[in-house]
Amino acid sequence: MGLFGKKQTAEKTDKIRYRNKDRVERGEFRQREFVEVDMPNSVLIIGESGFRECRNLKRIRLSNAICEIGAYAFRNCDLLENIVMPGEMRYPDGSNGMLGIGCFEGCGLLREIVIPDGVSVIGANAFHNCAALESVTLPRSLHAIRSGAFSGCARLKNLNMPVTPELIAQDAFRDTPFEQQIAEKRKPVLTIMHTYSYGLPQIYQFSAASRLIGTEQTEGDMSIMLDAVEPERVCFRITAYKHAGGRHVVPVNQPTQLFHEEYDCAGRTGMQKEEIIASYR
Repeated sequence: MGLFGKKQTAEKTDKIRYRNKDRVERGEFRQREFVEVDMPNSVLIIGESGFRECRNLKRIRLSNAICEIGAYAFRNCDLLENIVMPGEMRYPDGSNGMLGIGCFEGCGLLREIVIPDGVSVIGANAFHNCAALESVTLPRSLHAIRSGAFSGCARLKNLNMPVTPELIAQDAFRDTPFEQQIAEKRKPVLTIMHTYSYGLPQIYQFSAASRLIGTEQTEGDMSIMLDAVEPERVCFRITAYKHAGGRHVVPVNQPTQLFHEEYDCAGRTGMQKEEIIASYR
């Protein structure tokens, strides 16, 4: 059984036992009164909301083997000042690690973050409204910065970005000192979002560069092929996905519904909604 070291005072050290040696389960330590956590190197994954709303948490040292920080893992940890990241984040098979949706959203005292080498995706709203964040270092491995990832980080003074990622959402740095600078660097992005009445949205992003017309692009379990790229619109087909098929046209800055369905879902209350929306900007 694995152990997390929890330090509350100089005189007292508690231990937190967890169920699975290689991961923090969904919501496992949510709203607990930690001050400091030292994570054992056996932990690979922090599940959704694993440490969410731990209002007293000030410092955490992550496992050197961590490869995935799940959605909302540290959301609204109000006093979190220091995160000791590993030097590299990769899955055991060598594939790139990721930071999930809203994983550090609302950590208002966090001042510096160094994203480890190997991370390919910074999820939507990952550092949204980290009001004290002043310094961000991004790795060369980074492929995508999702919508709102650093939005609202108004005190950001130092952005170390050795290479420009292929995919940067239009609002990834909204309301930061780097908003205009990033807008001049970024390339057009096709975003496809699959939402449900339950569960987290699935977000897929693809480069809308004209050089990729006729070339299949794959993100997760979705593949697309561009048919035309113009300043006013993008034309594409979803070649692999649960709702694949058809030719879609999405005007610039006009979110377009590709799929919509409402249905009864056994065990849940009322009608459930499922839709796929695409945007080009």
